[in-house]
Amino acid sequence: MADKIRSVDDRMLAEEVGATLAEAQAALPPAAPGAITTIRERYRRRRQRGRLASAAVAILVLTVTLTGAQLTRGRGLSPAPPADSGTATIRVWAITPPSQDSALRQLVDRYNRSAEVHVELLTFANDDYKEKLRTSVDSPDAPDVFVTWGGAALARLARDGRLADLTGPPTSAGRFLPSALAGGMVDGRQYGLPMSGTHPTVLFYNKDVFARSGLTPPRSYAELLSLVDAFKADGITPLALGGAQGWAELMYVMYLAERIGGPGTTADIVLGRPGAWSKPAVSQALRDAQDLAKRGAFGDDFSSLGYDDGSAPRLLATGRAAMQLMGTWEYPTQLARNPDFVLGDGLGWVPFPAVAGGAGNPADLVGIPAKYFSVTAGSRHRQTAIEFVQDVAGDAYLDDLVAEGEVPPVTDAADRLRGTDHAGFATSVHELVAKAPSYSLAWDQALDPATATRLNANLQRLFRSELTPEQFAAAMTGD
Repeated sequence: MADKIRSVDDRMLAEEVGATLAEAQAALPPAAPGAITTIRERYRRRRQRGRLASAAVAILVLTVTLTGAQLTRGRGLSPAPPADSGTATIRVWAITPPSQDSALRQLVDRYNRSAEVHVELLTFANDDYKEKLRTSVDSPDAPDVFVTWGGAALARLARDGRLADLTGPPTSAGRFLPSALAGGMVDGRQYGLPMSGTHPTVLFYNKDVFARSGLTPPRSYAELLSLVDAFKADGITPLALGGAQGWAELMYVMYLAERIGGPGTTADIVLGRPGAWSKPAVSQALRDAQDLAKRGAFGDDFSSLGYDDGSAPRLLATGRAAMQLMGTWEYPTQLARNPDFVLGDGLGWVPFPAVAGGAGNPADLVGIPAKYFSVTAGSRHRQTAIEFVQDVAGDAYLDDLVAEGEVPPVTDAADRLRGTDHAGFATSVHELVAKAPSYSLAWDQALDPATATRLNANLQRLFRSELTPEQFAAAMTGD
């Protein structure tokens, strides 16, 4: 009986290893003639002779098979350049793109088809990436190129001499909107070039859920509160929220604070002005956001729900939630993860509603004007890395951004968007950005990393009612 079980186990393992070899062979560059066959034959002979345990042989086979390839997080197998090939390798760090066909991945692939340059792309989830930037960008293990949101983190690295100056040439920087370039500028010099679409935060909603309920998207905060009560009564989560990540909760506090107090509220916080966290507009925004959670606007399990893993977007796409406040990267995210929902015209969006009596303009935006590519000053292939970064201003990259539903922050965006598959969404976002009197960078990106980390952690406690608004303000100021 034991021999029969061992025989079955070996056969099953051999089949699994064979399938894995086939997948690896498809993912890797062409091998030498007969290479995979030779490896299979070695495995067969060694297993038959019984000199190695099946599991050990499987590991050996996979190790040999994958020699010459690198595992790249978020991308699978990335062929490595041959040894002593003279190919320059640049390492690029980024946030995980939502699609295997993203503009960034296609740019990397174009470079990797070149004999002169090899690009090793490592991607990270949002929160993981923030920690990685905080601890590693200015270390000896730093990448050649990395993505940043601008703000205090970029300014610190630039002023410490850790970044290459990307100022000019005009053919590169001149394509971008001045407001987008400003986010990558420190002391009048360019240290980051926009590499993403512009991402204001808007209120997404499920059109089918609203249609079945006979309701319309909110234009005022009072209407939003009424919708919360109506959807909750129907057993639908009013607002999907990935509360396991504090930055998702921050969107409510930022918009409420700006709608109530105007964009100067954000400026006071970012500049660290005394009393900024205790201003009446911020205190009211904290109370309103906490009241939303107490009201049941986010459901019962929002504090354990994630965004990066697709949990919160899935609630919206499946109709279990009616709305979600999120950056406009939600559109390509939904397109990649729930294409039927988007292509079937189920996804709608409106600006965050106005707050009655507030000093803020309802057309003001909060979000990410752009994400930026920067180059570390100590890169061994600095000029090659700079050339890679400058390619984000090229037509191929910009067209790929448009194809995946992004809105590139460039002067000719309207022309690029016209007639595209996602023109309705992209054009509306472009118009929002073009008409916005103010477009503030999200607080957790504008602040220094340590303060941003404390902010997001305290927001989670606020939304769970573990802190009062007054205690939150004290925690942010160290009182």
